[in-house]
Amino acid sequence: MNSKERMLSVLEGKKVDYIPCSFMLFYNLYNDCKSELEYITREVELGLEPHVHVGHLNHTMYLTGTLHPEAKYSEWTEVKDGVKYFCRKIDTPKGPLTSRVKQWDGWPTEGDFPIFKDWITPRSQEFLVKPEQDLEKLKYIFGPFKDADIEKLREEAHAAKSIADQFGLLQVGGWKGNVNPALQVDPGVMGCDAMAWLSGYEKVMELSLTQPDLIKEYAAIIHEWNMKQIQIYLDVTASDLIIRRGWYETTEFWTPKAYRTIIAPTLKKEAELVHQAGKKYGYIITSAFMPILDDILDTGVDVLIGLDPKEGKGTNLQGVKEKITAKNKCIWGGVSGALTVEEGTEQETAEAVILALQTLGKGGGFILSPVDNVRENTPNAWKNTYKFIKIWKEHRQDYI
Repeated sequence: MNSKERMLSVLEGKKVDYIPCSFMLFYNLYNDCKSELEYITREVELGLEPHVHVGHLNHTMYLTGTLHPEAKYSEWTEVKDGVKYFCRKIDTPKGPLTSRVKQWDGWPTEGDFPIFKDWITPRSQEFLVKPEQDLEKLKYIFGPFKDADIEKLREEAHAAKSIADQFGLLQVGGWKGNVNPALQVDPGVMGCDAMAWLSGYEKVMELSLTQPDLIKEYAAIIHEWNMKQIQIYLDVTASDLIIRRGWYETTEFWTPKAYRTIIAPTLKKEAELVHQAGKKYGYIITSAFMPILDDILDTGVDVLIGLDPKEGKGTNLQGVKEKITAKNKCIWGGVSGALTVEEGTEQETAEAVILALQTLGKGGGFILSPVDNVRENTPNAWKNTYKFIKIWKEHRQDYI
């Protein structure tokens, strides 16, 4: 059984010869590599079971979205009272979209003023999309995908397949992208996370309660674009797994009722599309999902990615395992990357790995990973990373 076969079996909730370990994100290694081949080779040398990203559909999507040909984009800066503001305007046939973002801690900068990025939200003085008046204009941000971008993805996917075939690895599409330190990876296959960047979540949360049909329409526009993007990944790549990011689709932002009526239907249709192609659908959601876990599983997603026992806000490992097992689904995660691997001790790291294996591994359907990432390039983070891998290797067969 090679790595790909093992990972696919686990994604189907089956028992395998040992519990695999595949890092969701591994930036302190990623940022030290010059190519995808180097990155994957070094992960394999560490004994991990890496997944190969098939490429990224539209490398500038984070900057302007996939603008419709009839939309015209402009941006400029203004200075007031010594503070620099970055402004943008998108003229659409339905009227303009405008935003204003305060520079803070040296960001944004000329050349790095994206539409889709977490840093935009706290700096926004005026959000680009005002849901109550702009939904007809929103469609011009989520325009058609260009043939050139699709062909670029096809080329990247061909190179990714070569690497995956060389090592016998799982291929993943929909988010991130191949090694490129300059590549912005916030957008991709996503749902209501886009609302945080475009509209700010205070307004979205308010309207999800007071005007739920409006936010349902908002979600449907993103979903329609999502379906087109997913279909492209299915058509031009050899992805075994398509992943949708949902970091902001938790009960920190949505009531269970709003999630059930606004978000879950889109997730279900996307999972159905992926399943029709014989592939698996993954969902990244790392915190405050216990009240909606049944709703998530009912959509048909195959793997819940990002189970964090430290930062997960109410995450009950045993409770999650029981529900996942009952649905014959998969969990990917189990240890906090930020609090345990980056900031903890070797002993704490070892104990966290063993707890994850004991609690989540029995009966199959578990992929071990730090959540979300090992980012800090420090001696302590590396020391704990090596301990993490060592303990996994020693105990990966003990709890299957």
